[in-house]
Amino acid sequence: MAALHELPSQMRAVYLREYNKPYELVTVDVPNIRENELLVEVHAAGFCHSDLQVIHGQFGTKLPIIPSHEPAGVIVQIGSKCSGPWKVGDRVGVLNFKNACAKCVGCSLSQKRYRNLDPRFCDNRETAGFQHDGAFAQYLAADPATTVLLPSSLSFEQAAPLMCAGATVWGALEKATSGLEPGATVAIVGIGGLGHLGVQFAKALGFTTIALDSRQAGRDLATEVPGGLGPDLVLDSTASDAAEKVLAFTKGEGVAAAVVCTDSIVANTWTLRLLRVGGVMVPLGLPPDRWQFDADVLVFRELVIRGSYVSSAESTRRMMEAVGRSGVRSHITTVELDDVPGIVDMYQEKNFRGRLVVKMRD
Repeated sequence: MAALHELPSQMRAVYLREYNKPYELVTVDVPNIRENELLVEVHAAGFCHSDLQVIHGQFGTKLPIIPSHEPAGVIVQIGSKCSGPWKVGDRVGVLNFKNACAKCVGCSLSQKRYRNLDPRFCDNRETAGFQHDGAFAQYLAADPATTVLLPSSLSFEQAAPLMCAGATVWGALEKATSGLEPGATVAIVGIGGLGHLGVQFAKALGFTTIALDSRQAGRDLATEVPGGLGPDLVLDSTASDAAEKVLAFTKGEGVAAAVVCTDSIVANTWTLRLLRVGGVMVPLGLPPDRWQFDADVLVFRELVIRGSYVSSAESTRRMMEAVGRSGVRSHITTVELDDVPGIVDMYQEKNFRGRLVVKMRD
């Protein structure tokens, strides 16, 4: 196995030992990678809403576990049977799903659909930060099939949120806007960690963009983006005339596509009515109750509601190319490793905006 330097035998990491309890700082063994894996020295790792769900036991995670599924870092070791043109020293981001079995029904169907083995749909895949150790550690075992190179202009702290939040909303946008005419109007509903990236991605792809949020903090965040990537219209989604203003802005048509970055059933139901004939909506939230959509508007306008998982590695590479071209950036708050036990309280503060990223290296 190729290695950047002599590796330590142990590393600092974070453990979740009990549901609904604070994270703990621990010292554990550095992972021994398999022949088909990469060892990544983690420089930054994001805290995502899904990490909070893991803490609450919503995924039935076997504990203890090293949390986080948004890593960015440097390849320091390459397994002897790794596929791809990987080099020690490459700057990379790693998606959370890995090591497809190539034998199950999910693998078979993904190969037929995508002409490639896609670990997202493997029945036996590993999911870093959910069911297997993740990125709140100094080293992480990665699958080359779900590892992507980072643009040279992108810092590790900026790259980390793109490996889940960015990949999720980018994949949804690709599905929602497939085949749309240049300049078509796209709505991003819910401007938080996903939504403020969604606004930038939509602009980077050349679409007219509307940002909608019920919170002033969300609407403010929509405008605090790099030059040229801000929305064309920002609206309070709870205002009595919000839908009327959307229709006026689109000359009575309605929006061509919408990506909804909230699990509010009310917001999703309302958003469906903003779509033009043949419009597409992609809901990304996972509400505890079942979806409820208006059958009349769905049928008579021939609308499409599309499911979307996190992006594939191929789609994530397209995202990174767009980020490198356009300068998409996350609104991040960085946290030192020693301060991770208090990260949940930071995330749940009423006025918190954007993404939390842990610096795993000085």
